[in-house]
Amino acid sequence: MSAERFDVIVVGGGPGGTSTGIMLAKRGYKVLLLERERFPRFHIGESLLPALWDLWDELGVTAEMEAVGFVIKQGINFAMFEPPTEIALLTGEFPRYFQRPYTYHVERARYDQIMLEHARRCGVDAREEWTVEDVLFEGDRCVGVVAGPNGQPGQPYHAPMVVDATGRNCLMSRKLGWRKPDPTLNKLSHFTHYQGADPRDHDGTTMTEIHSIDGGWIWYIPLTGDIVSVGAVLDAKAFGSQKGPQARFDHAVAGCPKIREWVEGARQTIDMHTISNISYLNDSFVGNGFVLVGDASMFVDPIFSAGVTIAVRGGIFAAECIHDCFQRGDFSAERMSPYEARIRLPMSRIFRMIYNWYGILEKKDPNNLIARSRRVPLLRERLIVLFSGGYDKIDMEAILQAAGADAQGNPLQPA
Repeated sequence: MSAERFDVIVVGGGPGGTSTGIMLAKRGYKVLLLERERFPRFHIGESLLPALWDLWDELGVTAEMEAVGFVIKQGINFAMFEPPTEIALLTGEFPRYFQRPYTYHVERARYDQIMLEHARRCGVDAREEWTVEDVLFEGDRCVGVVAGPNGQPGQPYHAPMVVDATGRNCLMSRKLGWRKPDPTLNKLSHFTHYQGADPRDHDGTTMTEIHSIDGGWIWYIPLTGDIVSVGAVLDAKAFGSQKGPQARFDHAVAGCPKIREWVEGARQTIDMHTISNISYLNDSFVGNGFVLVGDASMFVDPIFSAGVTIAVRGGIFAAECIHDCFQRGDFSAERMSPYEARIRLPMSRIFRMIYNWYGILEKKDPNNLIARSRRVPLLRERLIVLFSGGYDKIDMEAILQAAGADAQGNPLQPA
């Protein structure tokens, strides 16, 4: 029996994989998408960015996202050091940059399910509870996968292009030895959900709350109903000696008076989840006959909620390059290289701001870039655009210029 053939095989049903599959299916390609789990399933990455509106329009899912009733997110509130200095940055302050000056806090189980169901409606053959056991190569070219329903022996499936969208599992890069942790971001994260915590509605304005603590920071994200997502991102060296994820998380919350107050009396509804070695990059995002999208290509520290936006944008970029490969009959890494160049640009811009953030925490600098935005309108504007996902509109040099700061974010002149 000959192996079943497709134009494209996508491994993974998260935002990057479904975005790639949707755009290719719309062009008429025969797409097989294989997802190990049954949706809906829990996932982290619940704070989205306004830059997604244009991407949702391209995918054709805008109306579905609007219909769910997700909590509206209007910006970020930073509370740094003790006593905390609060800086609220709202996208609505500069609405001309984005289609809409808000986005959503989402339950990722529902969000990802919407994307997968839409992919099916677009013509993607999406199979849940399927395991990809291996990737098939002929020489240095990927030609398919070995896969089957969970618990059953895998069979070969062939395609001239394979998309690795397996998230942090990094199917392809682990096989090839490409994955490299970022030693400057040696962080771990513990996170959970609470029911009955403070919903943090600021006179009708809901934001992602970011609070600094010794050795890291905590996010606080109101979700639908009376559920909130709370997570601590900690320096692995500082917190590694404490026993167990729950103990480390509880210690972090105890070190932040406001978060401690907001969750007091609330019920933890899910087990503690942990991610270690948070940030990593791969040597390359493309190869002969394959491409990496979303978290399979790199994992971005969650501080500025960039992950879903970069994954969706990357999926759309990858689909454009794959279409070009079919048009030219060339599925080489060289032909796919424009995808890598396009996705590394936003990645590099947000990574520089992430490095700056951890420099702020380490130095406990009260005159940091974010704090200076209260006094410098142009800096405020540029930070809000970047934090809203405008990676194609603003770079770090523009932010430093507006702040009057050097490459490390230090003021060139005293405030």
